[in-house]
Amino acid sequence: MMSVSGNELGVTSAVAVNATHVALRFSNGHCGVLDMLPFVKMRSDGLRDPKVFLTARAGVNTVEWNNGLIDIEPETAYSHMVLYSA
Repeated sequence: MMSVSGNELGVTSAVAVNATHVALRFSNGHCGVLDMLPFVKMRSDGLRDPKVFLTARAGVNTVEWNNGLIDIEPETAYSHMVLYSA
């Protein structure tokens, strides 16, 4: 797991904004929006279903969905999201 000033980087909050984007907050205080479309397009499971996608939530340091078939590593989410100031 990525280290930030001696602390492990983790997702502390995750909320689906729409059927392809998730708003995230990290343990280092940074916030942003992750476009999941590139990840969703590669999948054949339920994550392509908007009802399933909208169940996004913070898991143990990551983003997870109710279908239990995918989670996103915090390093991947952090490096692919667009940062914003809260």
